[in-house]
Amino acid sequence: MPLHDLDGARTILTAMIALFRREQGGASKPHTLDLVSKMCDAAVEAVNDVDCRVAIRGVKSLASLLYSDDGHADVHVGTLRGADAVRFQIMNALSSYRGRLDALQRRPTSRPEVPALAPHKVVQVLIVEDNADAAASLYKLLAICGYSVRVANTATEGFEVAKRTRPDVMVCDIGLPDYDGYALAAALKDEPSTATIPLIAVTAYGSTDDRSRSKSAGFKVHLGKPVDPNALLRELAEN
Repeated sequence: MPLHDLDGARTILTAMIALFRREQGGASKPHTLDLVSKMCDAAVEAVNDVDCRVAIRGVKSLASLLYSDDGHADVHVGTLRGADAVRFQIMNALSSYRGRLDALQRRPTSRPEVPALAPHKVVQVLIVEDNADAAASLYKLLAICGYSVRVANTATEGFEVAKRTRPDVMVCDIGLPDYDGYALAAALKDEPSTATIPLIAVTAYGSTDDRSRSKSAGFKVHLGKPVDPNALLRELAEN
Protein backbone atom coordinates (compact mmCIF):
# COMPACT_ATOMS: atom_id res chain seq x y z
CA MET A 1 0.00 0.00 0.00
CA PRO A 2 1.53 3.40 -0.98
CA LEU A 3 2.36 5.82 1.80
CA HIS A 4 0.46 8.65 0.10
CA ASP A 5 -2.52 8.55 -2.26
CA LEU A 6 -2.25 12.18 -3.39
CA ASP A 7 -4.78 11.82 -6.21
CA GLY A 8 -7.26 10.32 -3.78
CA ALA A 9 -6.60 13.07 -1.25
CA ARG A 10 -7.26 15.75 -3.88
CA THR A 11 -10.52 14.04 -4.86
CA ILE A 12 -11.66 14.18 -1.24
CA LEU A 13 -10.50 17.80 -0.93
CA THR A 14 -12.56 18.82 -3.97
CA ALA A 15 -15.61 17.04 -2.56
CA MET A 16 -15.22 18.73 0.82
CA ILE A 17 -14.89 22.21 -0.68
CA ALA A 18 -18.05 21.62 -2.74
CA LEU A 19 -19.90 20.40 0.36
CA PHE A 20 -18.99 23.42 2.48
CA ARG A 21 -19.96 25.79 -0.31
CA ARG A 22 -23.36 24.16 -0.70
CA GLU A 23 -24.13 23.28 2.93
CA GLN A 24 -23.71 26.71 4.48
CA GLY A 25 -24.37 25.62 8.07
CA GLY A 26 -25.56 27.78 10.93
CA ALA A 27 -28.02 25.17 12.17
CA SER A 28 -27.92 21.56 13.28
CA LYS A 29 -27.35 19.18 10.36
CA PRO A 30 -26.39 15.77 11.80
CA HIS A 31 -26.32 14.01 8.44
CA THR A 32 -24.04 16.61 6.86
CA LEU A 33 -21.78 16.54 9.91
CA ASP A 34 -21.56 12.75 9.68
CA LEU A 35 -20.63 13.00 5.99
CA VAL A 36 -17.92 15.57 6.78
CA SER A 37 -16.56 13.28 9.50
CA LYS A 38 -16.33 10.33 7.10
CA MET A 39 -14.63 12.42 4.44
CA CYS A 40 -12.14 13.78 6.98
CA ASP A 41 -11.32 10.24 8.10
CA ALA A 42 -10.78 9.25 4.46
CA ALA A 43 -8.53 12.29 3.89
CA VAL A 44 -6.38 11.35 6.89
CA GLU A 45 -6.13 7.77 5.70
CA ALA A 46 -5.16 8.84 2.15
CA VAL A 47 -2.09 10.82 3.26
CA ASN A 48 0.14 9.63 6.09
CA ASP A 49 1.53 13.02 7.14
CA VAL A 50 1.43 15.00 10.39
CA ASP A 51 0.69 18.41 8.84
CA CYS A 52 -2.19 17.01 6.80
CA ARG A 53 -3.65 15.34 9.88
CA VAL A 54 -3.50 18.61 11.82
CA ALA A 55 -5.32 20.52 9.05
CA ILE A 56 -8.04 17.89 8.71
CA ARG A 57 -8.53 17.63 12.48
CA GLY A 58 -9.16 21.39 12.38
CA VAL A 59 -11.76 20.95 9.65
CA LYS A 60 -13.49 18.19 11.58
CA SER A 61 -13.59 20.22 14.78
CA LEU A 62 -14.82 23.39 13.07
CA ALA A 63 -17.51 21.46 11.21
CA SER A 64 -19.00 20.40 14.54
CA LEU A 65 -19.47 24.11 15.29
CA LEU A 66 -20.76 25.01 11.83
CA TYR A 67 -23.44 22.32 11.76
CA SER A 68 -24.90 23.04 15.17
CA ASP A 69 -27.63 25.40 16.32
CA ASP A 70 -25.43 27.67 18.41
CA GLY A 71 -21.84 26.33 18.57
CA HIS A 72 -20.71 29.00 16.13
CA ALA A 73 -22.46 31.90 17.87
CA ASP A 74 -19.42 33.33 19.66
CA VAL A 75 -16.87 32.73 16.91
CA HIS A 76 -15.44 35.80 15.20
CA VAL A 77 -12.59 36.43 12.77
CA GLY A 78 -12.05 40.09 11.97
CA THR A 79 -15.41 41.44 10.84
CA LEU A 80 -16.85 37.96 10.31
CA ARG A 81 -19.14 36.49 12.93
CA GLY A 82 -20.82 33.18 13.62
CA ALA A 83 -21.16 30.68 10.78
CA ASP A 84 -19.35 33.00 8.33
CA ALA A 85 -16.33 33.09 10.61
CA VAL A 86 -16.32 29.30 11.00
CA ARG A 87 -16.57 28.79 7.23
CA PHE A 88 -13.63 31.15 6.76
CA GLN A 89 -11.54 29.09 9.19
CA ILE A 90 -12.58 25.84 7.52
CA MET A 91 -11.53 27.13 4.10
CA ASN A 92 -8.19 28.22 5.56
CA ALA A 93 -7.67 24.73 6.97
CA LEU A 94 -8.55 23.15 3.62
CA SER A 95 -6.13 25.58 1.91
CA SER A 96 -3.40 24.43 4.30
CA TYR A 97 -4.23 20.83 3.46
CA ARG A 98 -4.01 21.55 -0.27
CA GLY A 99 -0.71 23.38 0.22
CA ARG A 100 0.73 20.41 2.07
CA LEU A 101 -0.42 18.05 -0.69
CA ASP A 102 1.40 20.24 -3.22
CA ALA A 103 4.53 20.16 -1.05
CA LEU A 104 4.37 16.37 -0.76
CA GLN A 105 4.10 16.18 -4.54
CA ARG A 106 7.28 18.24 -4.99
CA ARG A 107 9.63 16.71 -2.44
CA PRO A 108 10.18 13.72 -0.15
CA THR A 109 8.37 13.93 3.17
CA SER A 110 9.59 13.64 6.72
CA ARG A 111 9.07 10.54 8.80
CA PRO A 112 5.31 9.78 8.69
CA GLU A 113 3.01 9.50 11.63
CA VAL A 114 1.38 6.09 11.99
CA PRO A 115 -2.33 6.76 11.39
CA ALA A 116 -5.13 5.61 13.62
CA LEU A 117 -7.25 4.14 10.86
CA ALA A 118 -11.00 4.38 11.05
CA PRO A 119 -12.81 1.04 10.60
CA HIS A 120 -13.64 0.30 6.99
CA LYS A 121 -17.25 0.22 5.92
CA VAL A 122 -18.60 -3.17 5.02
CA VAL A 123 -20.94 -1.77 2.36
CA GLN A 124 -20.32 -3.37 -1.04
CA VAL A 125 -20.99 -1.24 -4.12
CA LEU A 126 -21.19 -2.50 -7.69
CA ILE A 127 -20.59 0.17 -10.36
CA VAL A 128 -21.98 -0.56 -13.83
CA GLU A 129 -20.35 1.93 -16.20
CA ASP A 130 -18.94 1.45 -19.71
CA ASN A 131 -16.88 4.67 -19.81
CA ALA A 132 -13.45 3.78 -18.46
CA ASP A 133 -12.64 7.25 -17.09
CA ALA A 134 -16.01 7.61 -15.37
CA ALA A 135 -15.74 4.12 -13.89
CA ALA A 136 -12.23 4.80 -12.62
CA SER A 137 -13.26 8.10 -11.03
CA LEU A 138 -16.23 6.54 -9.26
CA TYR A 139 -14.13 3.59 -8.14
CA LYS A 140 -11.45 5.86 -6.65
CA LEU A 141 -13.96 8.13 -4.89
CA LEU A 142 -15.83 5.25 -3.25
CA ALA A 143 -12.73 3.19 -2.45
CA ILE A 144 -10.99 6.04 -0.64
CA CYS A 145 -14.18 6.63 1.35
CA GLY A 146 -14.01 3.06 2.59
CA TYR A 147 -16.48 1.20 0.38
CA SER A 148 -15.80 -2.22 -1.09
CA VAL A 149 -16.15 -1.60 -4.83
CA ARG A 150 -16.50 -3.73 -7.96
CA VAL A 151 -16.90 -2.50 -11.54
CA ALA A 152 -18.79 -4.02 -14.46
CA ASN A 153 -18.67 -2.49 -17.94
CA THR A 154 -21.88 -3.86 -19.49
CA ALA A 155 -25.42 -4.62 -18.36
CA THR A 156 -24.84 -8.33 -18.89
CA GLU A 157 -21.67 -8.31 -16.79
CA GLY A 158 -23.38 -6.19 -14.14
CA PHE A 159 -26.27 -8.65 -13.88
CA GLU A 160 -23.92 -11.65 -13.54
CA VAL A 161 -21.70 -9.92 -10.96
CA ALA A 162 -24.76 -8.84 -8.99
CA LYS A 163 -26.10 -12.40 -8.86
CA ARG A 164 -22.71 -13.74 -7.81
CA THR A 165 -21.74 -11.13 -5.20
CA ARG A 166 -25.08 -9.63 -4.10
CA PRO A 167 -23.82 -6.07 -3.49
CA ASP A 168 -25.48 -3.80 -0.94
CA VAL A 169 -26.12 -1.14 -3.58
CA MET A 170 -25.56 -0.64 -7.31
CA VAL A 171 -24.51 2.58 -9.08
CA CYS A 172 -25.55 2.21 -12.69
CA ASP A 173 -25.28 4.15 -15.95
CA ILE A 174 -28.32 4.13 -18.25
CA GLY A 175 -26.56 4.25 -21.62
CA LEU A 176 -24.76 0.90 -21.67
CA PRO A 177 -23.38 -0.83 -24.79
CA ASP A 178 -25.48 -4.01 -24.73
CA TYR A 179 -28.72 -3.33 -22.83
CA ASP A 180 -29.70 -0.03 -21.24
CA GLY A 181 -29.90 0.54 -17.50
CA TYR A 182 -33.68 0.25 -17.56
CA ALA A 183 -33.45 -3.30 -18.91
CA LEU A 184 -30.80 -4.14 -16.33
CA ALA A 185 -33.00 -2.81 -13.53
CA ALA A 186 -35.92 -4.92 -14.76
CA ALA A 187 -33.75 -8.04 -14.92
CA LEU A 188 -32.45 -7.42 -11.40
CA LYS A 189 -35.98 -6.98 -10.06
CA ASP A 190 -37.09 -10.24 -11.71
CA GLU A 191 -34.21 -12.20 -10.16
CA PRO A 192 -35.00 -13.21 -6.53
CA SER A 193 -31.35 -12.97 -5.41
CA THR A 194 -30.99 -9.36 -6.63
CA ALA A 195 -34.55 -8.01 -6.40
CA THR A 196 -33.97 -5.97 -3.24
CA ILE A 197 -30.63 -4.34 -4.19
CA PRO A 198 -31.03 -0.51 -4.10
CA LEU A 199 -30.25 1.04 -7.49
CA ILE A 200 -28.75 4.50 -8.06
CA ALA A 201 -28.69 5.85 -11.61
CA VAL A 202 -25.70 8.01 -12.54
CA THR A 203 -26.34 9.13 -16.10
CA ALA A 204 -26.21 11.90 -18.67
CA TYR A 205 -29.93 11.28 -19.32
CA GLY A 206 -31.41 14.06 -17.22
CA SER A 207 -34.79 15.03 -18.67
CA THR A 208 -38.02 14.81 -16.71
CA ASP A 209 -39.04 11.81 -18.82
CA ASP A 210 -35.68 10.13 -18.14
CA ARG A 211 -36.11 10.60 -14.40
CA SER A 212 -39.67 9.30 -14.50
CA ARG A 213 -38.60 6.28 -16.52
CA SER A 214 -35.73 5.43 -14.17
CA LYS A 215 -38.09 5.63 -11.20
CA SER A 216 -40.56 3.33 -12.92
CA ALA A 217 -37.74 0.91 -13.74
CA GLY A 218 -36.85 0.63 -10.06
CA PHE A 219 -34.05 3.13 -9.53
CA LYS A 220 -34.20 4.65 -6.05
CA VAL A 221 -32.22 7.77 -7.06
CA HIS A 222 -31.42 9.49 -10.38
CA LEU A 223 -28.18 11.54 -10.40
CA GLY A 224 -26.96 13.46 -13.43
CA LYS A 225 -23.46 13.43 -14.90
CA PRO A 226 -21.03 14.80 -13.99
CA VAL A 227 -22.13 13.46 -10.64
CA ASP A 228 -21.80 15.61 -7.51
CA PRO A 229 -19.55 13.50 -5.22
CA ASN A 230 -21.36 14.75 -2.13
CA ALA A 231 -24.77 13.82 -3.53
CA LEU A 232 -23.58 10.31 -4.35
CA LEU A 233 -21.88 9.80 -0.98
CA ARG A 234 -24.99 11.09 0.78
CA GLU A 235 -27.21 8.58 -1.04
CA LEU A 236 -24.81 5.72 -0.33
CA ALA A 237 -24.69 6.65 3.35
CA GLU A 238 -28.46 6.18 3.54
CA ASN A 239 -28.24 2.54 2.38
